[in-house]
Amino acid sequence: MTSTFHGIEIGKRAIFASSTALSVTGHNISNANTEGYTRQKAVTAASNPLTYPAMSAGKGPYQLGTGVDTTEITRIRDSFLDGQFRTQNEQLGYWNVKQDTLSKIEQTLNEPSDNGLQAVFDRFWQSWEDLSKEPDSLSARAVVLSNGTALADCLNQISNSIDHLSQDLKNNISTKMTEMNNLTKQVSGLNTQIAKMVASGQEPNDLMDKRDLMIDQLSKLADIEVKPAAGGMVDIFIGQKYLVNGDQSSTVSFDSTNNQPLLNGQNISLKSGELAGMVDSLTKDIPSYMAKINEMVTVFSSEVNSIHAGANAMNLDDIQNRKIDPNAALERIPFFVTKAGTSPTTAGDIMVNPLITASLNKIAAAQEASAGDAQNANQLNNLKFKVLSFSNQSTTLNQFYRTLAGEIGIKTQEALQMENNSDLLVQQAENRRQSVSGVSIDEEMTNMVRFQQSYNAASRYISVMDEVLDKLINGTGRVGV
Repeated sequence: MTSTFHGIEIGKRAIFASSTALSVTGHNISNANTEGYTRQKAVTAASNPLTYPAMSAGKGPYQLGTGVDTTEITRIRDSFLDGQFRTQNEQLGYWNVKQDTLSKIEQTLNEPSDNGLQAVFDRFWQSWEDLSKEPDSLSARAVVLSNGTALADCLNQISNSIDHLSQDLKNNISTKMTEMNNLTKQVSGLNTQIAKMVASGQEPNDLMDKRDLMIDQLSKLADIEVKPAAGGMVDIFIGQKYLVNGDQSSTVSFDSTNNQPLLNGQNISLKSGELAGMVDSLTKDIPSYMAKINEMVTVFSSEVNSIHAGANAMNLDDIQNRKIDPNAALERIPFFVTKAGTSPTTAGDIMVNPLITASLNKIAAAQEASAGDAQNANQLNNLKFKVLSFSNQSTTLNQFYRTLAGEIGIKTQEALQMENNSDLLVQQAENRRQSVSGVSIDEEMTNMVRFQQSYNAASRYISVMDEVLDKLINGTGRVGV
């Protein structure tokens, strides 16, 4: 037979369940703006019933309910939506870096502008045209020297800027690797805490939120795969290799000599995320464009030098010497050299020959022993129209450079478009995720009123049972009194 206080027990359980639900609602409202927080819900179920009290107790189908129990406080979260968000987040991280790198290369070339390499080239060619009109003019020669020096300096600056960009990428990769290692250590530490709490029958929802937030941050760094493990833990993989294995975390590093990312000292291949973008920019984009710039410098300086130091090229000193001795040897001084005195092959080592810098007479504008001859200057001026042989095409120097600058501009725009698309997809994925996991203040306010009314009703029920018991205890046996 049921206890006389059975009704009090039902009311008590109802109050506890409503109080717990109100506490969960308050927790949701408090964390409505907390990054990474997942809406929680108190799950209730009817408690185990009692056999209906009767003379035939235990023989009939009747059972008497005992109220309600709060069975768990669960997170409202969809792992499928988490996976979608992280996949898009990886792409966003990748294109963020690619767009940033390509835009910096584009800014280095500074095209189109009055200070870009194309404008410097144009002024260099123009100075030779001006010199061809007055081959013995020292002022015209000074302009040739000035523009030649400006061109070499511009190429040096481009090379130095791209070298600095490469070094910045290496530094950023190391920084991101450190950040990644810190995150994986924290995830493995949270795995340990969560497993202990799950083993003791608790539900570490807030710890799981912290872990998921860190996994979201990891997803922007690299293409990770997250799999559930025993005891509420998760395992994280990169390319089928453990990044986090339960309570253990691996170490990522970067081999700056070979530009290779490592996981526990072994090579790994990154497909997306900020780190993949940095590695691709460092090992593909920058070397590719720098190789084309260096090829242009090699062909350009070789062609200029072949004319300026040609078999018949004469500077003012040569002309003077030939007037004294018609068979005097020509100096045949190359216009562009390196610090080592060799023919330039990279944008970083090209410079005007110090002999020319020291004396304007060394500029070879003639091919005959006459100060008024300008055949060499004309050839150098016409070089801008000459079709030259490059590794994969034959074209003029100006057209080669315009094609290169245009290619970089197009790639930058493509990267920007991909970045914008990825950002939009991340926002859409996050919106879908928040529609499930996010806290709605309006919904929580509605729940708060609902649970409050439930609490009030349970309290009123206990008051009724108290009156019933009072009548039973204090009124029984007082008939006629």
